[in-house]
Amino acid sequence: MASAMRVTAHLQCTGLASIRRGFSTAKLRHKYWSSATSRWHQNMDSTALGTLKNGEYFVSFNELILSHNFYSTDASATVQTLNETPVDSGEDENSEEEGALPELNKTNEIPDKKKRNLEDARREICEVLNKGEENMEETLTQLGIQITPHLVKTVMVRTSSPDSVLRFFQWAKLQPGFKHNTSTYDELVNLLGRSKDFETLQMILAEMSSARCSYSAKTFSFATVWHDDSDMLKNLTEIIEKLEFSPGRNAYEMLIAALCEKNRANAALGILDKMASSDCAPRAVTFRPLITLFCLNDQLDKVKLVFEMMKMKGCPPDSVTYNLVISKLCYRKRFAEAVEVLRSMVDNGCKPDAITYDLLIYAACKTRRVEGALELFDRMKEEGIKPMYLTYSYLLNVIFDARGFDEAHSFLIQQSGTDPNLDSSNYEYLIRICRRSGLQKEVHNLLTEMKAKDLKLLDDNLFEDSLHENDVRQAT
Repeated sequence: MASAMRVTAHLQCTGLASIRRGFSTAKLRHKYWSSATSRWHQNMDSTALGTLKNGEYFVSFNELILSHNFYSTDASATVQTLNETPVDSGEDENSEEEGALPELNKTNEIPDKKKRNLEDARREICEVLNKGEENMEETLTQLGIQITPHLVKTVMVRTSSPDSVLRFFQWAKLQPGFKHNTSTYDELVNLLGRSKDFETLQMILAEMSSARCSYSAKTFSFATVWHDDSDMLKNLTEIIEKLEFSPGRNAYEMLIAALCEKNRANAALGILDKMASSDCAPRAVTFRPLITLFCLNDQLDKVKLVFEMMKMKGCPPDSVTYNLVISKLCYRKRFAEAVEVLRSMVDNGCKPDAITYDLLIYAACKTRRVEGALELFDRMKEEGIKPMYLTYSYLLNVIFDARGFDEAHSFLIQQSGTDPNLDSSNYEYLIRICRRSGLQKEVHNLLTEMKAKDLKLLDDNLFEDSLHENDVRQAT
């Protein structure tokens, strides 16, 4: 415990550079981040790290997009597979356009409700709330406005009185066919937090969990202004400790994530210590926001200290955590250090996954270490790990650049025959490389091979465009 406290103190004293990039959410692109399977479970926790394409589909750490699901292993917060019904994430309201007419209540329990322009509806409701009359709820009902989560959130944002907002929130909860979602709960929690109404805040956090609306970093964004106010943070942690075990642990983790998003590492470390002293022991996912923050700030020395802290607290880094660090090193083209992290990963009993190898192969390809990339690829397959489609594109690209078309084509043939979709993807990628290099005869030959193997084009325009090129017509 003393060693852990020394590590924490060292991290808190060394300070942090300013971080300019915020965190946001994005859906991973199945086409570019698929493993060699027809269906990829897009769970940020179980599939480790997701990054977006940059240029020729190469990853860039600074374009790393994280959602709050990355920090949570709560089953209700994970991204669902295609055939599952997703848990309410609070984002549905984004599909409503400003000024659109709200949909009539399908239950028809109040048939005289009218469709209203969103802005008009918001203005009428806000007028009632700003008056704060004793019979406010009755007046709201008489307006006959069909409410939606988006409308409720818009009203809450535009209303200054916490008491009126709370009354409106509770009134909305009782309306036929309406149900609060994560977005409306987040708005209320932040309003209560900013107004320091801790008693009501505790009640709403417990209700939010019962309603199966998961906490996120947005839920606790109000706490970021208290990063240097130990009393306020203490009040908040006391509220969290009164929650049931699973929601309480998730709340601690989302509070740490919220503080890290605003570069409040010292406060996050303080919350982490408080969590460790409670019944909610930290786990690997708890440390990910700190690891991410230090990586984004190029403070890899602090990453090593956090790794030591994790081991001391009995939750050694997992593959997701290692991948964060490997991603940063690969982006900086520090390939030798990335390989050292891989060795450390294996020595500590953590098995590399498809993301780990993809990142390392990417780094090797960017530094034109063809043999190193191929050795990693062979090792990956020997361990029974299916490479991502994107991994093949890295290798095809670097082999073509370093050794020419024949070697790239030979690699493509060697990897063919197990997955038609993968074969189509690899053929199309090599065709694009050849077209950019002016090798029209090779383009035609590759298209002919695809046709002979009955491979379907993923890009329907690729074959048609190629047939209209003069060199291809001459080749036929």
